[in-house]
Amino acid sequence: MDVFEALYTTRAMRRVKEDSIPDDVIKSIMDSAIRAPSGSNRQDWKFLVVTDKKTREELADIYRETWDYYVKSFYNDSEDLGASSLKNKDEIETVKRISNSASWLAENYHKVPLLVLAFSRNDPTGSSIYPAIWNLMLAARGHGVGTCLTTVMNFKTEDVYKVLNVPSDKGWTLNATITAGYPLGKWGVAARKPVEEVTYLNKWGESPDWNLTEPLWNY
Repeated sequence: MDVFEALYTTRAMRRVKEDSIPDDVIKSIMDSAIRAPSGSNRQDWKFLVVTDKKTREELADIYRETWDYYVKSFYNDSEDLGASSLKNKDEIETVKRISNSASWLAENYHKVPLLVLAFSRNDPTGSSIYPAIWNLMLAARGHGVGTCLTTVMNFKTEDVYKVLNVPSDKGWTLNATITAGYPLGKWGVAARKPVEEVTYLNKWGESPDWNLTEPLWNY
């Protein structure tokens, strides 16, 4: 796959099929993940790949609890993630669509065929793992596998560690969970704000005169 096709079309794919992902595809995705750079090239990371049905179901229980907590704590128990409080119609529709997708994942987490939990340690910023996670997601896209990065289970790491037998005394931090499966939806370039609107040139507040009305790569 062309690298720009992967970059422009890799987005959160929460709704996925229950079909299992072949072992050779999983191996390829994970081998791609570890090719990413890390701080001082220490590679102080671990990835826990979960395909076992029973384990996924146990994690699904935790995910639903933490998702409910997240919605109650950060969105005042708003089922549409605050969409109803917005005024812009386009924003309302976008947030509602994301809300429906996120709710689907919470309700169907146990059906997701592949979960990858990313752990790191000795990383004060907690950021060194994310290039590897993005590599993983891009590689998955190359295989036609949809992914979504989520961190809500971090609210209950002790429960997660217990299910997965993760040692709690070795300094490992759960950075994120990536859900993966063959998507129910279609690939495409997601809508984004114009690059000039979120990019400054040389000085804060000085926007580049790039005049990009359309993405430089089209699907």
